[in-house]
Amino acid sequence: MKDLTPVQRDILLFIKQRCQIEGVPPSYREIQEHFGYQAVGTVQDHVGALRKKGYLENAKTGKGRTARGLFPKGHRRVGAKAVPIYGEIAAGATRDANQLEMGELLVPDEISDAPSFALRVVGNSMVDAGIFEGDLLIVERGHRIREGDIIVALVDGETTVKRYSKKEGRIQLVPENRFMKPIVIRNQSFEIQGKVVGLQRKI
Repeated sequence: MKDLTPVQRDILLFIKQRCQIEGVPPSYREIQEHFGYQAVGTVQDHVGALRKKGYLENAKTGKGRTARGLFPKGHRRVGAKAVPIYGEIAAGATRDANQLEMGELLVPDEISDAPSFALRVVGNSMVDAGIFEGDLLIVERGHRIREGDIIVALVDGETTVKRYSKKEGRIQLVPENRFMKPIVIRNQSFEIQGKVVGLQRKI
């Protein structure tokens, strides 16, 4: 890499790290934000130089950021699907459902081959399950829900993520935090939105 400038080396290293961690490269905008550039055109110039020097390869298939030639040369590419991010979900008390689309998340096939949508976590009721505030939960609709599954549910029109349990014919939404109590479904309106199948976390 003697033919690279220090800035180009740093950008290439960042792209490699993101590919290793998430399976997909960062977008131009994410690179811009990471390095604090004022204009995305600066990133495009550096990426163009890395491509000309043979350090990045164009993706032959895919959409969005996977089609921007950001893969390091020789990197094993994985399939991925873009899903909408719908607002935030409470890992705590229930939270007003927000179905406004707030961007997209690229989900590698190795995490889920049929993701439906993603939600950002607010609160700490699921910390003992390794789900923390700011995480993006990947949700699949259409699953048969079983005892112990982590689900996204609407309770009286408000959204929450909890572990599903059914005892003596009564549904409970159980937090993974010993300081919090389960939500017992009695007369509330209740609808399962999907099963949590994975998450993505920014490091």
